[in-house]
Amino acid sequence: MVSRAGSIVSQDRRLNYRVTPNIEREVFIDLVLEDGGVVRVIPVDISAGGMGVGLVMDGAPEIRAGNRLQIRFSSARLGQPIVIQSQVRHVKIEDGLLMLGIAFDDWGSIRSHLAPRLRSLFNEREAVRVEPRPDEEVLVMVEINGIRSHVEGLLRDISIFGVGMWVPAEDERTLATGAKVRLEFSLPPSDERIVLEASICHHQLVGQRARVGLQIQPNQPGRWNGVHKEITQYVMKRQMETARVDAERKRELTSDEDVH
Repeated sequence: MVSRAGSIVSQDRRLNYRVTPNIEREVFIDLVLEDGGVVRVIPVDISAGGMGVGLVMDGAPEIRAGNRLQIRFSSARLGQPIVIQSQVRHVKIEDGLLMLGIAFDDWGSIRSHLAPRLRSLFNEREAVRVEPRPDEEVLVMVEINGIRSHVEGLLRDISIFGVGMWVPAEDERTLATGAKVRLEFSLPPSDERIVLEASICHHQLVGQRARVGLQIQPNQPGRWNGVHKEITQYVMKRQMETARVDAERKRELTSDEDVH
């Protein structure tokens, strides 16, 4: 069965860096098209290898899979904009937006210097953050003021300090910034139920869904040490899995270069 939260969340999960409202006010992202046109986009997820962006449908230019373009990051926090040669991998309509999946060119060689620069812009939690596997759907139940609400989220990312999740847009209004909540979820492959006290740091609508960022409260009731271990083990496991995928992609790129 597909959950209500899961049905509205993109399966293109490669996020290594958070996109928060504060970031969206400070970092501007434009697509520079082949014809020289420039389009401001909404960031959805981003990693050192590519990103997902959204464009408002009304007036959006015609963009197809395979199109070449540049992604330009501008911010007062940068001396010069970051400009990355890229290619559109897929295009679809989702949540009322034109959604693009974009891969950065020459991914293997740019990763070493690009990752720290992107991290300086996007990684605010100052801890290793991982996302679930593409085939994992981690449901998060939310209690507000001690009452089990109808809010059901889908885990977006997690670190030992915080949790990010997606929720349906209609639930966004119930999640006030600063509110204290109780989260319940399990991290695969364990069935151990994790219960956390957290506070809402930010929430923002993105089409028909909302991003929510939560900070784990340092003083947890009950078995916090056990919970901390569960999260730490999951983060380490996902780091190792991601490293293997990175190595495989690098080998594929090297093989392609040898063929050509």
